Amino acid sequence: MGQTGWLGCGLAGLAICLSACSGDARDGQDREASFAARVSPDDLAPLVGDDWEGELTYLDSGDNETEITMPAELAVSQNGRVFELYFTFPDDPQANGRAEMVLSEDGRRMNEETVQRRLKTDSGERMIVTQRACQDNGMSAECEFTYIIAPDALSITKTVTPDNSDESFRRNRYMFTRS
Repeated sequence: MGQTGWLGCGLAGLAICLSACSGDARDGQDREASFAARVSPDDLAPLVGDDWEGELTYLDSGDNETEITMPAELAVSQNGRVFELYFTFPDDPQANGRAEMVLSEDGRRMNEETVQRRLKTDSGERMIVTQRACQDNGMSAECEFTYIIAPDALSITKTVTPDNSDESFRRNRYMFTRS
C-alpha cells in the first residue's frame, strides 16, 4: 500500500509517541491552562538514533477488518523542537517516508495534535497521548495517538473514533525496539 494509504494516516499525525499531567501553576494563567499536559524535547530525546527495528500493523482500509503486519525500520534526528522520523519498509520500499514532529513552544501541541496526557514511570518509560480531528476513510473522526517511549522500545498507536459513533478502533500501531 502506498504512502497515501496507511502510511499517510500514520505519518500525517505522527508528531512522536510521559510525570502526570504536568504544567506548573503560574501567575496570570487560568486554572485549566496551568494544569494542561505538556511535552518537551527531553521527552522525545530517547528516540534519536538510527537503530530502531520493528513492525507496522495496520487495519486494511478496504475492509476495515483485516490486519496487515510488515517489517519496519526507523531513524530519528533532532533539531531543537523538531524531530525528523525516517521510516523504511524493507518489503515495500515505495512506502518509505519521512515525518516531522514539531513541538510547540508551550509544549501543549505536537504538530496538529493537542497533548491530552503525559506520564513518566519510575523506570523512565514515557507515555504521551495526543488528540486531533481527522479524516479516516473519507469520514470525519477524532484520532487519538498514544506514544510509549523507552530507551530501547517505542510504540505509536493510532485509535479512531468516527464522528457518528461512540466506538473506537485501532487503525495502526508501530512497534520498534533497539539493541
